[in-house]
Amino acid sequence: MSPVDLSTLSDSQRAGQLLVVGVEGTSLDDNLKTRLQSVAPAGIILFARNLIDSSQVAAFCRELFEILPIPPLLAIDQEGGRVNRLKGIFPPIPSNSALAEKPKNEDLIRRHARDTGRGLRLLGFNLNFAPVLDLSEADAPNGIGDRAYGNDPGQVVRMADIFLSAQADEGVLGCGKHFPGLGGAVVDSHLELPIISRSADQIWKEDLHPYRALREKLPIIMVGHAYYPSLQGRSAHPATLSEVVVRELLREKIGYRGVILTDDLEMGAVDQQRSAGEVVLQALKAGNDLVMYCKTWDRIEEAHAALTRALRTGSLPKRRVEDSLTRILSLKSRLVPPGKLPAFDRAGFEMVCQSLLQLEQSSA
Repeated sequence: MSPVDLSTLSDSQRAGQLLVVGVEGTSLDDNLKTRLQSVAPAGIILFARNLIDSSQVAAFCRELFEILPIPPLLAIDQEGGRVNRLKGIFPPIPSNSALAEKPKNEDLIRRHARDTGRGLRLLGFNLNFAPVLDLSEADAPNGIGDRAYGNDPGQVVRMADIFLSAQADEGVLGCGKHFPGLGGAVVDSHLELPIISRSADQIWKEDLHPYRALREKLPIIMVGHAYYPSLQGRSAHPATLSEVVVRELLREKIGYRGVILTDDLEMGAVDQQRSAGEVVLQALKAGNDLVMYCKTWDRIEEAHAALTRALRTGSLPKRRVEDSLTRILSLKSRLVPPGKLPAFDRAGFEMVCQSLLQLEQSSA
């Protein structure tokens, strides 16, 4: 799409372009349309609750893409394995750990990424929150497990690099997650705040190795919800809300120049007793460019209102916000032009599904 002139955006529109949101339902009714046009988010993430079959998904993506003044990032978590939001639409897909263990793992992962990217693009998605860069054994109790390519940093870099490139060749952006690494967790951050006791040196050499190696290739990095005492000291809150982790470590020390996104701020690892306005402002001040609320529209609208107020009053510095918006809009400029997405190619999509089915069979 053509670059957007920042000077033409209102404070409300600027606030919206700092948000990625989830929605309810499987089609665009008047209520959802009104809410989306009021917030005008930078991105929309869809989950299994929004997806019925390929025709419905393709129609929904096109409706969402066309109603917003600045075309959105249309995102999904389509990792493969047990994180298959398109289950029943895509065939069963091997886990990342299963693919990584095969003799021809690089060929299998390239094929997985190519078919995933092609299928998502045909449906209307332009962003996939994958690959996972966490280091983990397949059976680890950390919420990651077989979603990872393994616990060897070099192998994770090699596999993730292949996935990113092959998916991007099909017109779908990737996202590395969950910075700075959830491999050392013993609980799932969807449910509670993990405390990761690895040393700062171990985190730098191992967990952060994929991010350091791929920093020029990752268009987006998602920050995970865990507490790292060796990095954060006694400030026991999620890394997503930590300036030490986001700005000082990722942006400054590692030198990452792409878009930084929070994981879902409605997860159990984040204190849900705090207001969405308070949390979203802390996330932006920590150095994130995009903040994500995946379900509750009261929280989404509260976050949008808080960001709009902060922009109007200057409590979020103008230069700081414009830096984030420049990164976000630059990323969007790599996507298809505004207007209508191409008509859904059902035959092409069925070919992708057949290829993915063969991937499952060849990796068995």
